Amino acid sequence: MLNFHTRSTAILRMTVAASLAILAACSPDNNVPAVTQVLSIRPVSNQSHLISGGDILVEINSSSMASQLQLQVDGKAITASLAALEESAQLNRYQALVEGLPQGNATISVLSGERSAELEVVNYPRSGPIFSGEQQSPYFCLADLAVDRDGQKRRFAIGNGKYIDDRAIDSDCSLVTRVDYVYQSTDTDAGFKPLAELQLRPQDMAFTNTIEEVEVPFIVRIETGTINRAIYQIAILHDPSSAAPSALAPSPQWNGRLVYTFGGGCEAGYFQGNSTGGVLRRDMLSKGYAVASSTLNVNAQGGCNDVLSAETAMMVKEYFIESYGEPRYTIGNGGSGGAMQQLLIAGAYPGILDGLMPSLTFADAVSYFTDAQECASLLRSYANDPAKELSDETKAILGGWSMWSVCDESLGDRPKRVGPDDCSSQIPEAARYHPLTNPEGARCSIYDGMRNIFGKKNYPEVETQRQFAKSPHDNVGVQYGLLALNAGKIDKDLFLDLNEKIGGWDIDVISRPQRTIADDDALRIVYETGRVTSGGAGLSQVPILDDRVYLDDIGNFHASVYSFVTRARLERDNGHAGNFITRRHSREQNIDEDNLALMDQWLANIQADTSTLSRLDKIVRAKPVDLQNDCIAPNGERIVEEPNFDTESIFDNTAGACNSLYPPHAGMRLVAGGPLSNDILKCQLKPIDYADYTVAFTDEEKRRLEAVFPLGVCDWSKPGVHQQVNRTWLSYGPAPENRY
Repeated sequence: MLNFHTRSTAILRMTVAASLAILAACSPDNNVPAVTQVLSIRPVSNQSHLISGGDILVEINSSSMASQLQLQVDGKAITASLAALEESAQLNRYQALVEGLPQGNATISVLSGERSAELEVVNYPRSGPIFSGEQQSPYFCLADLAVDRDGQKRRFAIGNGKYIDDRAIDSDCSLVTRVDYVYQSTDTDAGFKPLAELQLRPQDMAFTNTIEEVEVPFIVRIETGTINRAIYQIAILHDPSSAAPSALAPSPQWNGRLVYTFGGGCEAGYFQGNSTGGVLRRDMLSKGYAVASSTLNVNAQGGCNDVLSAETAMMVKEYFIESYGEPRYTIGNGGSGGAMQQLLIAGAYPGILDGLMPSLTFADAVSYFTDAQECASLLRSYANDPAKELSDETKAILGGWSMWSVCDESLGDRPKRVGPDDCSSQIPEAARYHPLTNPEGARCSIYDGMRNIFGKKNYPEVETQRQFAKSPHDNVGVQYGLLALNAGKIDKDLFLDLNEKIGGWDIDVISRPQRTIADDDALRIVYETGRVTSGGAGLSQVPILDDRVYLDDIGNFHASVYSFVTRARLERDNGHAGNFITRRHSREQNIDEDNLALMDQWLANIQADTSTLSRLDKIVRAKPVDLQNDCIAPNGERIVEEPNFDTESIFDNTAGACNSLYPPHAGMRLVAGGPLSNDILKCQLKPIDYADYTVAFTDEEKRRLEAVFPLGVCDWSKPGVHQQVNRTWLSYGPAPENRY
């Protein structure tokens, strides 16, 4: 039995046309086509083999009317709600919400007379996992988190002045789902206020004009619940005096677009968390966008595990579609660790996000932490040795940074994300790993947090039989300070001494005299699975609007070079970076609303392109005229200019108006001669060639250099060991397709 609903014209315009399975017949008399017979069914809310929570929104295309259709699950007739997207003499398009699917495999059938069409689905629990693999253990629910530094209990703020009931109803940290309403006051400084009486309108309630210039009450519906052991929130404009929104009857105030927000940081996880990437975003909600996020999409809470973040975003988005309707497109948004997640998810799990809006961009976690950890663990202790008598200027030159404080304070004081002792304060002390007192505790390196992906092995230097996650870090053959030497910024004695003394670290990230050697399998895994982003694969299929606020001038580790790094990977793998736009500006300026409007137009233009061009070519062609690489001067002047980072002028990148305003700086691997793409974890080696140096070495100096590099030095002209374009949609868990 089908329950019939009518979708509004506005919603019809926002529905993407499906591919049709058409059964055509021709008249035997005059070769004029007979009446086309159509019957097909396709998944809408997610890929059919990755369904969760027991529900799925499907689209049915049929030459029959709704009253002539019947739905079945595993051969048994079911009752399902259905709404018309399009009805005509030639084609009828409907959406139906199928609920209560059994866990595991199932077959959904649509019948019309003697004809039928089938859809094979696989349904997973709402608590996960699907493709991320074995869930982290230990895992601390909201109520179990350690208190904060002030001794206060950690709580989840709903956004209406109240806190969520943190008493989990099962072992998967599931919480009771709740719906709350807030409204924007006419006093904009007051922000959102709780809507106490749903049928009454406060005198200070504001109205807003959506992106479609429709004036609506600025009332926001907030849903809070649990999916994949994470606390999710969904915020959407909705007037509670009307019926609750649903997949088949969306809120009339919604503009049909979804923004998915991602939070920053990077820690190993093991806990549910008490914040999302932020959903009460006035600039987005005021234009009619729905906003969704979850605690495991905050990189500092989700284990810095982009696979888990991708899985969670996919599941929350699926739930959104089945509860609120199909979005025209989904836009990612977030900075720092939130930027990492967007780029990694789009690269390895394309289709979850349709457009990316990263800020304070890092291309990924692993390659960034090569720079960060080599500074914090290796260079910092060397350079700060009083016996060296190095000036801060010389220290900064070794890493190419704007100032020494980038390494000494901004990076040096950051936790060791690749070390096992980098545990969030939310994890109780007693649960944390210690090599002597608690060898079985939670190891808080990002690799142990992603052990499903990296795999495990025994490390003989650690006195325990426990296996640790494999590490891809390596600095064999790296000539630290090479470009500084050749540019005359440091002398031979410092260059030789630095490379003799810098050393490496062991699996517990404890410094040692020997260089660090990567696990060979981890190197293959890190590239093949997409833990280091490549410019190919998924990243070549999505428009990216990079918001680069300039922080180099205050010594912040969010250096502007990482926007150039991301761009360089796209240029290398695709021949251009036409799908990547960078907008640079000072930290006093905010261009968020402008960027969102430009991304919306970019995506609309892509959808309108019905040509046979490749996806990447469509993205490049669809860019709005007003969207170009630019920078905004402190006085507000807009300067349109192609980004340029000259590795030949690594210590003075001021060519061009934008670089003069916001000069980019380097990092340790770039100063060592590495490529701008900054994604070679273990270099291929070559014999020392003294023609590569602008200085002449004495025989004794040559002996010292050859003793440091007995196997040779990095050949940066070649790809890294095992470097390749990543595969997509890999599974490390129950999902059978593309299992790694």
